[in-house]
Amino acid sequence: VVSVRLLLERAKELDLAIVGVSFHVGSGCTDPETFVQAISDARCVFDMG
Repeated sequence: VVSVRLLLERAKELDLAIVGVSFHVGSGCTDPETFVQAISDARCVFDMG
């Protein structure tokens, strides 16, 4: 999350518009908890921006 915050700050310094958040859990992922965690992480990043 710290690296994401730094990337968002840098994008702002460069006057770039961040227009979305995405995640990738792996094409073979079948564990629902992995998706829950990824969605939670994506929400955290979305709330930063």
